[in-house]
Amino acid sequence: MKKKIIISFTLFTVCINAIAQKREAKEQSASVSIAFGSNQFTTAFSYRYLWNFGKKNQLQMGTGLRLTNNFGKNNYYITAPAKLTSGNTGPAVLFADQLNQNIDSVLFSKSQTNALNLTLNFGYKINDKWSVGFDIDAIGFSFGRSQQGTYIGNAGIVAAANAKPTGFNWLLISDNDLGTLNSEFFAQYNINKKWSAKLGFQFLFTEYTTDTNLQTTPAGDKNGRFRNKVGQISVGTTYKF
Repeated sequence: MKKKIIISFTLFTVCINAIAQKREAKEQSASVSIAFGSNQFTTAFSYRYLWNFGKKNQLQMGTGLRLTNNFGKNNYYITAPAKLTSGNTGPAVLFADQLNQNIDSVLFSKSQTNALNLTLNFGYKINDKWSVGFDIDAIGFSFGRSQQGTYIGNAGIVAAANAKPTGFNWLLISDNDLGTLNSEFFAQYNINKKWSAKLGFQFLFTEYTTDTNLQTTPAGDKNGRFRNKVGQISVGTTYKF
C-alpha cells in the first residue's frame, strides 16, 4: 500500500509538471478560513499553486501547503487503526462494517492539534465570478502539547490517559489514514481580481497517540492511537498574487 501511494503521488507530480511546461497560465493564492463543528472549531491557513488547463483554462490542478489548527472541548477520540476498526486494510476498508468490540475511546476535556501538510488541489472555474474546488492534505506532520484524558475501554475499564498529537500525517484510504488530515469542498466568489470569498465544507481527522498502549482488544492487539472525525462548515477569504 505504501508503495502504491508513493507511485500515485509521483505520477501526480509528473502530471502537473507536464501541464506547467505546456501552459503558462498559472495561479498562486493564499487563503484563511474558519470552520465550526461539534464542540470544536478550526482555523486553516493555505497556500496554493495551481496550473490552469483546458480550452478555456477552466480546469485547475496543483499543490500547496496548509496549516490547520483545531481546538476542541469534551470530544471523544475512538480507536484509529483500520485493522482494528474494520479488520481490513486497503480499499476494502471503505465498505467494511465497524467492529464495535474493538472500539475504545479517550475523552479529552480540551484538545488542540496543529498540522502542517502538503496539499493536493483541484478546481473548476464556472465563470469570471464563480469557481468550485477541492483540496486534501497528503503528507506532513503534527505538533501540540500533551493532553490529559480519560481512557474508556469497551470492557468497562476506565483509566487516566496522557497523549500527544500523532507526529506523522499520511493520506492513505479512510481509516488507514495516519495523523491529522484536512480536506475541503468549497465554492468561491471573486469580489475583484485579487480578493475572493469562499464557503465550504471541511472533513477533518485529528489524532492522538497515548504514551502507552492502553487498549487491548479481545484478540490481544495493543493500541495507542485514537482519532476524532468531524464535518465542519467553513468560511474564508482568498488573496490571489
